[in-house]
Amino acid sequence: MLPLRSFTDGPLIPLLSYAASCLGVFLGLRCATRARACQGPSRGRWLLLAAVAIGSAGIWGMDFVALLGFGVAGEITRYNVLVVIVSLLVAMVAAAVGLLIIGVDRGESRALPVGGLIVSGILLGAGVTIAHYLAMAALRVPGRLSYDPLLVVISLILAIGAATALLLGAVRLRSAGSTLGASLIVGVLFTAMHYTATAAVHLSPASGPAGLIVGGAGGVTASGFLLPVILSLSVVTFLVGAAIALSPTEDAMRYDAALLDRIRARSATPLDTRTAVLRPSRDADGVPLRNGTPVWNGTAPDPFPGQGAAGHGRAGRHSGAAGDGSAAGNGFVPDDGPARQAPPWALGDFPDRSDPS
Repeated sequence: MLPLRSFTDGPLIPLLSYAASCLGVFLGLRCATRARACQGPSRGRWLLLAAVAIGSAGIWGMDFVALLGFGVAGEITRYNVLVVIVSLLVAMVAAAVGLLIIGVDRGESRALPVGGLIVSGILLGAGVTIAHYLAMAALRVPGRLSYDPLLVVISLILAIGAATALLLGAVRLRSAGSTLGASLIVGVLFTAMHYTATAAVHLSPASGPAGLIVGGAGGVTASGFLLPVILSLSVVTFLVGAAIALSPTEDAMRYDAALLDRIRARSATPLDTRTAVLRPSRDADGVPLRNGTPVWNGTAPDPFPGQGAAGHGRAGRHSGAAGDGSAAGNGFVPDDGPARQAPPWALGDFPDRSDPS
């Protein structure tokens, strides 16, 4: 057996891999909160953006940064670029499948689909495990790789547990504080899965009887991979973070959606011709109308008692339903005020200026 080292640079590499995992999971869960407030294609776009953040930084970034500290004593570790890219794609596809199964067409009022959560967790966990062992297959070291079956199973269980916790948070968490706490926990599980899986690796000489031969002179060294990995992860996290920062919050999205639904509902409601008839506010003589009826309440005192229907010549035009200057026609109620007495000039009674008194 050849000696393997998982901590060639001390605790720095494990801490960086854990930070990358927490950052990717946090951004992915914040995208998932936006997805829950959307419907149709908008929800799918947010879920895919969450899958990119989780698959690239949360899973693959953590795994590959941790592999930078993995190697054989006295040997230069190289990586097959094509296999590394395939492992990245597998991680993102697994995250997308899990999120889409658990997140598409699930309304806020519907109960959490436990069966869908379990299936999504298994698929995502299996995808995380496959992505890790593909990254291990990208190693170019002189020898044959073999694995301890028990530790492989334990790493798979850890991956499924981390994936299930991540998906549960994607459908339940709302605040940034709870999302941060969940990302710290899921980051621990993903990192533990990685180091459990690397502990399962045994490297024997290439002349050994069994194992995957990973020798060869081709590939890129870890130092040559470091800058592209850092730049790519930085670009992805910046773009996803910018999309989250520039978008409305989940509560704002729900408010806007509810407002649009109310507007659509009002626009789609047919007019009732019995209640939606447009009526004038005043008649031809200027008398205020309410629902087509003169606004006279008959409660104002009669300034001309005893004169009856013939008491006012022109007043009949301004009177109420009785068509005269009686008590029923002397008071009027404006649309926006209390009842008051009509002035004499409004009733047509002008003083006789020829009368010396």
